[in-house]
Amino acid sequence: MAGMIGRGLRGDSRGVSDVLTIAFMFLIVIFAGVLLNGYRFGIISSAADRQLQLKTEYLYKTLELSQVENYSISYFESVSENLVQITPQVVPSDYLHERIENAIAYLRPPGYAVEVKLTHENTLWQQIYPGDAGAPGENTEKFTFSGKVTLILAGATEQRVVQVNASVTIFKY
Repeated sequence: MAGMIGRGLRGDSRGVSDVLTIAFMFLIVIFAGVLLNGYRFGIISSAADRQLQLKTEYLYKTLELSQVENYSISYFESVSENLVQITPQVVPSDYLHERIENAIAYLRPPGYAVEVKLTHENTLWQQIYPGDAGAPGENTEKFTFSGKVTLILAGATEQRVVQVNASVTIFKY
């Protein structure tokens, strides 16, 4: 037995081709590890786009359904009342700007700006956060969700239904 171990250690039967094969396999493992590590941290673009579209819809629905602090009226309904110029206004416009800005600042994705726009006939309410972002351009990556806010105006002399167009846009700035 001692003789067989001694002969096995002295005579190595590996050739140059075996060494090259092992070296090549080692390089493949290293290269595959680098590629997998690089793709692991990357986000698939279509999944990221869908996620931002859902965040836009979530932000729209939040502003549509949640109520302004200290008032029992939603953000979009109060902006619509300001656009249609119902008197007396339930929520003052300065306070409304501040509350919408706080909601947007809390809900927007990092690195993106948010534009809230409501229009009725020739009047416009537009709020962009952060303020230095500017309006989204033509070539800007943007995600928009829009809808309508309906107000029922019932007075002593007239009853009418008013629809205000509302949209929320998230864009890269």
